[in-house]
Amino acid sequence: MLVLLLLVFLKQVGNGMVWSVIALYGQTLGAGTTMIGLMISCYGGARLLANMPSGYASEKFGRRIMMSGGCAILVFASFGVVLTTQIEAFFVGLMIMGVASASFMTSALAAVADLGTPGRRLQDASFYQAANMTGTSLGPALGGIVAGLWGFGAPFFINGLVALGGVVAFALMPWPAERKVVKVAPVKGDLRAMAQQGAGVGLMYFGIFYARTASNWILMPLIAQSRFGMDAGMIGLLLTAGALANLGVLGLTAPLSRAFGRVGAIIISSFCTLAACALLAFGDHIIFLWLTSMLFGAGAGIATPTLIAYVADVAPEGQRGIAMGMLRTTQDLALILGPFCTGLLSDTLGLGYQGGLLGSLLLLSAATLVFWRGARNVTL
Repeated sequence: MLVLLLLVFLKQVGNGMVWSVIALYGQTLGAGTTMIGLMISCYGGARLLANMPSGYASEKFGRRIMMSGGCAILVFASFGVVLTTQIEAFFVGLMIMGVASASFMTSALAAVADLGTPGRRLQDASFYQAANMTGTSLGPALGGIVAGLWGFGAPFFINGLVALGGVVAFALMPWPAERKVVKVAPVKGDLRAMAQQGAGVGLMYFGIFYARTASNWILMPLIAQSRFGMDAGMIGLLLTAGALANLGVLGLTAPLSRAFGRVGAIIISSFCTLAACALLAFGDHIIFLWLTSMLFGAGAGIATPTLIAYVADVAPEGQRGIAMGMLRTTQDLALILGPFCTGLLSDTLGLGYQGGLLGSLLLLSAATLVFWRGARNVTL
C-alpha cells in the first residue's frame, strides 16, 4: 500500500508539472489559444472515455497489469512529446496521456480498496486522497522551475522518467494474487434499489466536483478580484487555504464516518459545499471569502475518500473496478461541463456570478436528495 501511494504521489507530481507548461509549450509549436483549449479538452475527453473500459480491464487482467500498462503508455507519450516539433503530434501525445491517466488512476483507486481491509478502507482512501492532492499541488511549482531551467520539454521528460520508474516498481514489488474476472459477476438483490443507489452516488460525486470546479476554481477568483480587489498573489493564497483545508480534514473522515456512518459523512460534506456556495454568492466581507475557500476544501476532503470507500463497500463482487471507473467518469464529466455551464448561467440569467453559483446550489441540492433517498437504508 505504501509503495502504491508513493507511485500515486509521484504520478500526480509529474502530471502537475506537465499541466503547468502545456499552454506555453503548445504556443511555441504554433498553437493558438483555441487550439490550446481544444487540446486540453481532448485530454479530458480521452480520459473520460477510457475510465470505464480501464475499470473493466482491471477486473479482467488485474490491477497491477493495468497500472503498469498505464505507466508504459505514459512513458511512450511523454517522451514522444519531448521529441516532437509538430503541433499535431503534440495533440496526439496529450490524448494518449489522457488514456494512460485513466488506466493508472482508475486501477489505483480499485487497488487501494483491494489491498486494505474493510475496516481500514476509509483511512486508506484518505491516504490516497492525501497522496493525490499533495502531488497535484507540488507539481505545477516544480514544473515551472524545471521549465525555466531546461525548457518546456523538460517537465514531459521527467514525467516519462517517473512513469518508467513506475513500470519497474510494479514489476518488482510484491503483489497479492488477483483473481481474473473475465465475465462480470451477476448482481444479486433488488435491482431497482441498486440502480437508484448507483445513480445517487454518481450524481453526488458529479455534484460535488461540479460545484468545486465551477464555484471554487472559476467564480471565486473572479469574485475575489472584482468584489474585493485581490491581486493574483492573494488569489493564489486564497486557493492554497482551500487546499490546506482539504488536506487538514482528511484525518476527520474516519471519526465522522464512525459517528454518522458513510452516508451521514457524505451528507455533511455536501452541506459544507452548499454553505460555501451560499457564502460566495452573498458574503459581503472578505472574511467570508476565506471561509468559503476553506469550506470548499473541507467539503471535498470529506467527500472524496468517503465516497470512494462507500462505493468500494457496496460494489457487487467483480465490479469494483467498474464502479471506480464510474466515479472517475463522473468526476471528469463535471470538470468538463462545470466551467462551460457556469459561464453560460453567469452570462444569461442576468444575475452575474450569482447565476453560476445558483446552478451549483440547485444541482448539488438535488444530488444530495437523490443520494440520500438511494442510500438512506445503507448502514456502513
